[in-house]
Amino acid sequence: MQIDVSAIVDAFTAAVPYIPVTLRLAFIPLFIGIVLGFIIALIRFYRVPVLANFLSGVITVGKGIPVVLTLMVAYLLFSDLFDKVATSLNLDIRFSNFNREYIGIFVLSITATISLSEIFRGALTSIPKDQWDAAASIGLTQFQTIRRVVFPQLLPIALPMICNQLIVLIKASSLVSLVSVVDVLNGALITATTSYTFLESYIAAAIIYWGLSIVIEQASALFERNHTRKFVKGSIV
Repeated sequence: MQIDVSAIVDAFTAAVPYIPVTLRLAFIPLFIGIVLGFIIALIRFYRVPVLANFLSGVITVGKGIPVVLTLMVAYLLFSDLFDKVATSLNLDIRFSNFNREYIGIFVLSITATISLSEIFRGALTSIPKDQWDAAASIGLTQFQTIRRVVFPQLLPIALPMICNQLIVLIKASSLVSLVSVVDVLNGALITATTSYTFLESYIAAAIIYWGLSIVIEQASALFERNHTRKFVKGSIV
């Protein structure tokens, strides 16, 4: 099979404008996942009564549900309930005018929260117990211990896995076509609908995904080398 290089270029050109969509679908869920995931990890680490067991069960169930299934269920629920809720609240907006990108962000945020909560929980358990005891012995509160002792040590441990989670979210963002959102992959396929050069369109999309992944990995490595060590030295007192 002969590959049409010009078709790859056309598909690449068509996909580039949708890179911001893909980045939004990755970075916003990552930020939400970091915040919620860290909170959930702390709740489970400190074994908060009732809430810790409940969240443990939710995380276990969530890990077993594919992103595609979650995306479709969320889309069906939104499409069925959105107009009813908007009408009851006297809002003019309808589901037909709703930005489907928010559905993708919502679902990917759930996925990120589940994964990052496990990442942070593992990082918390890796910190030696004597660190907690030493902090308590000098009168630090739990919040001060987390901020000044635990978090600076947790960041270098979790950073590579957070970087990996961001790459996972970038790849998972290609599923948003199921809810009528155009991202890099679907942008590249626009040219294939008329020229039938689907292979070339997939290659163009793969090049963009590879490029984004390489940039993220290099940025993470640079941050880890130049900032994390300084942050740890300056934070532990």
